[in-house]
Order: sequence, then C-alpha cells, then structure tokens
Amino acid sequence: MPLPFFSCVRPLYPTPLIIDHAKDCFVFDENGNRYLDAYAGVASISVGHCRPEVVSRVKEQIDKVNHVSMLYQTRPILDYMDALQKELPDNLNRFFFVNSGSEAVDFACQSVRGFSKKPLLIAFSEGFHGGSFQAKSVTGLEAWQPVFGRDPDVVFFPSSACRSCPESGWNAKTKMISPLELHCDARCLDDLIEMMRKRREEIGGFIIEPILGVGGIITPPAGFFSRLSSECRVLRIPMVCDEVQSGFGRCGKTLFAFQRYDLHPDLVCIAKGIANGFPIGLIVGTKEISEAMSKKFHFSTFGGNPASCAAAIATLRVIEQENLQDNAENVGEWMLRRLDELFLKVPECLEIRGLGLMIGVEFSNPELAIKAVNECFHRGLLIGIGGRNRNVIRLEPPLTFTREMAEQCCRTLFESVKFALKI
Repeated sequence: MPLPFFSCVRPLYPTPLIIDHAKDCFVFDENGNRYLDAYAGVASISVGHCRPEVVSRVKEQIDKVNHVSMLYQTRPILDYMDALQKELPDNLNRFFFVNSGSEAVDFACQSVRGFSKKPLLIAFSEGFHGGSFQAKSVTGLEAWQPVFGRDPDVVFFPSSACRSCPESGWNAKTKMISPLELHCDARCLDDLIEMMRKRREEIGGFIIEPILGVGGIITPPAGFFSRLSSECRVLRIPMVCDEVQSGFGRCGKTLFAFQRYDLHPDLVCIAKGIANGFPIGLIVGTKEISEAMSKKFHFSTFGGNPASCAAAIATLRVIEQENLQDNAENVGEWMLRRLDELFLKVPECLEIRGLGLMIGVEFSNPELAIKAVNECFHRGLLIGIGGRNRNVIRLEPPLTFTREMAEQCCRTLFESVKFALKI
C-alpha cells in the first residue's frame, strides 16, 4: 500500500527503508539490519549519528527552554554567533537565522537584490539551491525547478565536468580529476564574462555552490573560481556562496569550501551539517548588505531555535577538537584514489571527482547508477545519486568516516557495479 505522501515524495529504494536507530556511521532498520551510511542524511550528519556530545547538549537545552522565537535572544544563539565568527572572514559579521538551506538561499536572493537595487541573478546550470519557490528558481536543474512559473530575472551559466576540456589534464591513466591541483585559465568563462560586462547594470548578484552537489558533485578547478571571483569584484557584483552541502568541514582542511578556493563572498548560506541533523539554517553577510535589508520586516519563527543552536555549538566543538575537517581531507583523498584504482578498467565509469568527503562517481547511463545504488543497499551500504541525468553516485558520509569504512564503501560500490553489469 502506497504511503499517503504528496506524489513528489519518492523514497530512494523501491521498498522504503524504515530506520529504527543509528550510531556514528551506521544506521539500523526495524529488523536489526545494519547499514554503513555513506550519505549522512544527505550530507547533514557531520560528527556521526547520535553523537553523545551533541545529544547531551540538546537534552540539557530542552530542559531549560526549547523555543521563544527571534523576538528574543537566548544564550545558545549568542554563543554560537561568537564561536562561528572566529571561523569566518572579518567582513562576514551579520547573521540571520532560519530553518533550512532553502530559506537561507531565499533570504540571500532578497538580500543581494535589496543591496544592489538590480533584479538579475546569475546561477549555474547544474546548481541546486533548495525547495522554496525562489531557491528552485535559481536552480538550474529542470527536474528541481518550480512546478509552475519561475522567477524571470535569473540567467544560467552552462556548467559541466572538466573531463572534455583540454586544460583538464585528464588522460586514460586516471579517471580522477583533482580540482585544486588543476590550474587552468578558465577560458570556459569567456562568454559569461562578456555577458556580465554588457549587462552589469542589471545584475544584482551571482549565486554559486563551490561544489555542485545535486548536480553531480561537479568540482570546478581553482582557476575557474579565481577568475570568476576577480571579475565579480571588478564589476561590483555581490557573490552568494551556497555552502549548505559543502560547508562544515565536508570538503576538508577548512570549515567552508569557499576558504579552500580563496573566494570572497558577500553572503554565505549555511545549513545541513551545521547542527548534525537538527533543523537550522543561517545566512552570514556583510554589514553593507545587512543595512540594505532594514527597510522591511524579515522574520523566521523557528530561526535560531535554542535546541538547534545548542546542537550547532556542540557540533562545531567536536569538529574543531577532533580536527574532523582534516580527517575528511585525508580519508576523502584516499577514497578518490581507491575508487580510481578500482574503476580504472571499467569503461562505464566516466569520471571520479570530489573534495574531502564530497565525492561523485559518474557513470555512462542512469540505469547503471540506479542499479548500483539498489545493489549497495542490499549489501548494507547507503549512498546517494545525483547529476542532471541521475547518473552520478554521491558519497558524502559523516566526517568521522574511517579508512576501514572507506574501504568497505569503495569495495561494496565496485562489487555492486560489477553485479549490475553482470561481470
């Protein structure tokens, strides 16, 4: 019997997985079956399921107060802003708390338009920014755009993997592209920059994901963002970094991916991994953009929820104390090379890419990818799928993933693909 959800609610597997409990990087169904979780609630579990430090901090807060709204402040909100500010550039010092990444993107789009007094927003063709009407309108993937109607003042720049570019250095000896090791001239930006210069009086802002998650874990090289960021500064076009999926150590070394790419955003959208699965979203921006939003009322009833902020404080502390961004870097790099080793002689595997523990494995067709996802499930591994054609396997485990877990994940995926190919 089908479950009484809206028709757009589609479980990942033909028979829905009903999870009973979870611990660290494993989840368990109602029958006690254990699954290695390499998808982390869609990149939301940063420090492991039911992390004791997070759980105890939330319980403590709920016993005191769990909701008052942003008409007032609570100590967790104030403490969290103070802690996070230490991890951000000095000019990003204004905060607006919301419920989710979608709401964060929605507010950011309003903010850059309010600041620039210009309507046009530029986004990537393979970008995904959330489920609200505005977030869907700046999403380039047609399957995720609004059911009816769309913001007309949005233009999309074609974005794709670097495999076919002669500057990529890709060759038959590897299927792996390392974005920070590729220093291209980003000539693919020529047409976009020409358009930006011609229409600069219309452009209100540019919204980007440093790593395009739902679009297939597309990893632009450092030269791409260096040129784009420089042009935005010259033309004084505000830049919004959507770090909902790539933030909080997921991409390794630094807390945010924009820091790895040396980007200088005017607004940053944060959610998912911020509170280890508790619902919270946040926009951080400059004082100048903040002041442009003062002429209207803006309010989010559950934004800054003290229990979620308590979870966010505990999550940030665990990441810092255990250097989990470094673990993401080291284990992620090992996974990329291991996957390259396993899939090098599988022609149906086109490319392996990623940064930290945000990894994509692209296949030649969606049927193979979907079969592999289902077979991994039967073998006790949870993974995701993405890409415009849904032909990219997404591996985004908790940042506590170990080398042993990574080996199990890579080997299970490889065996599942072989099974799907009947080889």
